[in-house]
Amino acid sequence: MDRLYALGVSCIEFLQDWFADSENYFEWVNDLSNPHYVMEYLFPFVSTLDSVFAAQLLLCMSFGGWLNSVMKWWLLEDRPYWWVRETSFYEGARRPQLRQFRQTCETGPGSPSGHSTTVAMLLLLAIMWISHIMNDRKCYIWWWKYIVYPVFACALGSVMLARMFVATHFPHQTLMGALVGSLLAPALCIYVCDPYVWGFGPHGRSDTRRAVAWHVFSALVTVAISVVTYFSLTLCGWDPHWTVKLAFRWCENPEDIHVSTTPMYALVQATASMLGWALAVTPAVAQFRHYTKNRSLILSGLAMYLLYCGTRHLQENIDKNSTLWFYSMQFLLAAVRPFLYLRVVPTISMLPYPSVGTGKHKRE
Repeated sequence: MDRLYALGVSCIEFLQDWFADSENYFEWVNDLSNPHYVMEYLFPFVSTLDSVFAAQLLLCMSFGGWLNSVMKWWLLEDRPYWWVRETSFYEGARRPQLRQFRQTCETGPGSPSGHSTTVAMLLLLAIMWISHIMNDRKCYIWWWKYIVYPVFACALGSVMLARMFVATHFPHQTLMGALVGSLLAPALCIYVCDPYVWGFGPHGRSDTRRAVAWHVFSALVTVAISVVTYFSLTLCGWDPHWTVKLAFRWCENPEDIHVSTTPMYALVQATASMLGWALAVTPAVAQFRHYTKNRSLILSGLAMYLLYCGTRHLQENIDKNSTLWFYSMQFLLAAVRPFLYLRVVPTISMLPYPSVGTGKHKRE
């Protein structure tokens, strides 16, 4: 691995030197592709437009975030900005000097890249959503793929380069993240979300309670796997928080270290969101789609904004003196948010109308 890491460091050195004038652009790309921001801002916004697409986004982000976090613990790979200072690989030779940026000091293990996974999932979901909109509204444009595909490929490539530029990931870690995200998005939509919502799977509308129970059980299994992974590392003599210590040791500006980058925080958010998805998402979410006429987008946006402000206020005022209380409240809030955005917001937006329904429940 040291040789692979050394090759990656050489690539990062080249990027930081060659694109030295593009620092602001790469920092902007890193911020825009942050998984935490996607769940915090993009998911509530999408819920005001289309509940089915929002449900797909939530499932991909929560399961993808969970898988990314446990894979980091399974693989236990380093990050460039601390490996280059910890390793003995460069003894007797020049030790590379990697620049640190505002987004460099992340605290979890390095592989796979969560930003690359997130963007790959988002771009594939966007492609599927655009295709659905064109088919549903009968405004299909045959050449749209020739424009969207190259643009999205450049966007994913920019994210991968940005993660390497800030010395947060090695090249192979960004590539692995992109592959994981590219496989997860279609798999979760085709085999989990769509069959359930549109009623053509084994747990369709005819057996909603059984499907909800199965989804809740699956969410609890992910929690159990996370707990087993954590204590397995401890029993094997590994400190699950060793990467947090390395981040504090080698980060030039400790103020750039955020709790949202820790593996424990990511697991709590992801597993809670999956549980919330299991409890909130039923075939009823198909009533609030992009073609639904009996709804008010103004009420939808207002309700979303008020709920967002309320949950954000509660989240920011959680007592951080007790670790157990902090993570318990974070879990509770993350589990409640799917119900608020996928069920409460659509209900409020359709209140002024005497009847509810899209008039079309077809397979997407």
